[in-house]
Amino acid sequence: MKKRYAIILLLLLFTALSAEEKRDLIMPREKPKDAWTSFDKWQHFSFSLLITVQSGYVISHEHGVFQAPDRQNRMISAGISLSFGFFKECLDMRREPSGFFSWKDLVMDMGGTLAGIWILSTLDDA
Repeated sequence: MKKRYAIILLLLLFTALSAEEKRDLIMPREKPKDAWTSFDKWQHFSFSLLITVQSGYVISHEHGVFQAPDRQNRMISAGISLSFGFFKECLDMRREPSGFFSWKDLVMDMGGTLAGIWILSTLDDA
């Protein structure tokens, strides 16, 4: 089961990368500066954190009663958060005239998702 998800994630990443390379061959463009300390990166981190925690909280409600999120619920909420981040980057890549796929944004998405998983796991321990 884990192999299937890893293969799907890798195929999505390679598809996005190849689409960006083909686009650069057709219409060469100057890539904008993408600093690690930009406000956009912290937005990616915080939104991924919030999506992970919120979806984990919502998934963990059973019959109106909160149950501490187990490992499966945490992984589902992480998948939801990372899917939103990846989809947003795919949309950014298509934006004209200076759209591009930012790997730094995805790294911040992953950081926010990991922080969200950590918060959900501390709820599990409580």
